[in-house]
Amino acid sequence: MNKPDLYTTHATPNKIEYYRRILNTYLPKIRHGNNKNKSALDIGCGQGRITHDIILPYIKQEIDEIIGVDITVPMIEHAQNTYANDQINFKLANVAQSVPDDFAARFDYIFSFMTLQWILDQWSLFSNILKMLKPNGSFLVTYIAKSKMTDIYNEVRNIEVYSPYIPYRRYAPFHNSEDPQQELTSILRDTGFEDIHCEVNPVRFDNYSRSEIESFFVSILPYYDCIPNHLKKQFLADHADRMCTVTGANGEEEYYIEHNMFIAHGRRI
Repeated sequence: MNKPDLYTTHATPNKIEYYRRILNTYLPKIRHGNNKNKSALDIGCGQGRITHDIILPYIKQEIDEIIGVDITVPMIEHAQNTYANDQINFKLANVAQSVPDDFAARFDYIFSFMTLQWILDQWSLFSNILKMLKPNGSFLVTYIAKSKMTDIYNEVRNIEVYSPYIPYRRYAPFHNSEDPQQELTSILRDTGFEDIHCEVNPVRFDNYSRSEIESFFVSILPYYDCIPNHLKKQFLADHADRMCTVTGANGEEEYYIEHNMFIAHGRRI
């Protein structure tokens, strides 16, 4: 993510109902124990709204703490200043790379929504998630398996006028996989999880205007600020022009985002 306030306005709202459906459906499958002093972790918490407004209400009565982590300083500062309280805190940490000492075997629940597609080494990621869970603890994640957005990012990045300003970075590790569901299931099994569930479903986020979809790209693209000012308008247009559209009830063009999304959960024995 690039700009917390823009992301909150243009990226978060369309996802909120999807995240609630995930929690309504799958949280009962990973819930365990009657103790009221559990700990939870949200990986890739971003600007903190989902951690505070969506995840916390579902588990508030059974936890002492929930910690949100992200690798982006502005996001953590925004989250800590806006949402931190006695039950929720936010920390700068890259848990996909290494497990902080105080996170080892600490959490009953680990969540991550729309983040893990940025992490190439999925085996190390889930190995670290296993290390951070208490025995009998569980994770619940949803993230992009395949998406046209990945193709759009790559196409625009390779346009000659932009490529000098955009460092090459691979992401979406399953984008070229013939069977991402089976591939992720194998990773979860190999890293030591039990009671594994993994599925891939199409998910669509609708009703973006042209200005909203361009603002979405500003909020989500980490290299937008690297583009020279005189190219930024066309840079956004080159992304938006490649998006899928429909004609709305008012006759105006509406943009939508469609992904094939993982939903996965598993348990540490």
